[in-house]
Amino acid sequence: MTNINNINIDRIDNLDDVLNAQMEKLNNLREKVKELNFVPFDIMGNYEIISFKAIDGGRMKIYFDPLEIDIIDVFDSYGNLKLKFVVPSDLVNYDEHNPPDLSFLEENPIIKSFLKIFGKDRISEISEIYNSPDTLMEISEWACIYDKIINNSGDPVLIMRDGLLRTKKIKSELIKNLINILKEKSNSVWLVGIAKRSKIMNMLSTAMLMEKKIPKNQIGYIKIPKELELMAYKWSGRGRIDENINKIYYAFGDLYIAKLSKKSNLLVTVEIPKDLENDKDIYTKRQIEKIFGHLAKDSRYSYPVLGYPQTLMKAHEYATNVGFPSSVIRDRILGKIYNQLDETGKSFMREAFLLRDEIDRSSLGGDS
Repeated sequence: MTNINNINIDRIDNLDDVLNAQMEKLNNLREKVKELNFVPFDIMGNYEIISFKAIDGGRMKIYFDPLEIDIIDVFDSYGNLKLKFVVPSDLVNYDEHNPPDLSFLEENPIIKSFLKIFGKDRISEISEIYNSPDTLMEISEWACIYDKIINNSGDPVLIMRDGLLRTKKIKSELIKNLINILKEKSNSVWLVGIAKRSKIMNMLSTAMLMEKKIPKNQIGYIKIPKELELMAYKWSGRGRIDENINKIYYAFGDLYIAKLSKKSNLLVTVEIPKDLENDKDIYTKRQIEKIFGHLAKDSRYSYPVLGYPQTLMKAHEYATNVGFPSSVIRDRILGKIYNQLDETGKSFMREAFLLRDEIDRSSLGGDS
């Protein structure tokens, strides 16, 4: 029998103090949210819109203990394969004294051109966490984005990144190199990051809804003041946590919360590049309105997530490459592993995969 004292919240000594502190936090946020300005905008534009997406490594892993391999693809939203390579999943076991050999990737023309932006030859020179498949995946995505930016002929193009632009995978002091290229191309190339989830959204969403800052029947955006941004993003990017800083070293630009479809209540976080080091805008107010107008056009009837840019979902669809194509790739790589084993290994591999298949089938239920 349940002891009534175990479910009596009156016996929680500090409950009122904690709740009062949390309510004070919410009320303070609501007061700050009241000062935010919702800016409506119109759908516009016939410019080229493109996105690049690297596959989530977790979807394309090959396991055959102790062998683990990640297959990484980068596609654009037109279905063009830009990069394809495999890396061992145990990259984390390498360090600066025993670095992984990434020369196969560093010699790729797209990656090589990206490293040249920083005057570097090695991935380990631009990242402090290069011994991770996730980092190589993100750097590959950035390399494809900047390949498009650098080689743009002058025709207007909006490049979307799935997720915010800020990154901890590239050394914070090198982000200015990427910003400088955008400043040179600002008349024809617009870069933007869009995220369905973010720390700033988690912090502000309740207060914004309670204060009714986002009209249901309009599209528009709210620019996030630096004060609120610093409350959500506290890591300095220099190996320490310091709540008194007034700079987020790994940031790429200003943050906005936007509603991109009148038919959806979905709110997204948008990051638009800015020269934060010199506190100077890269894009004019008119250009920023155009960026949001293009995003709204791309999100107007988007599917399956209404209100999220269709271009991003197309790139993700190509990159995930699930189903039949990925199963063929897995089987062919496993075949190469099989051919390199001796007879004992081949026998073990056959039995191991038969056992795995039996386990998978039994987990589906049915006859016992």
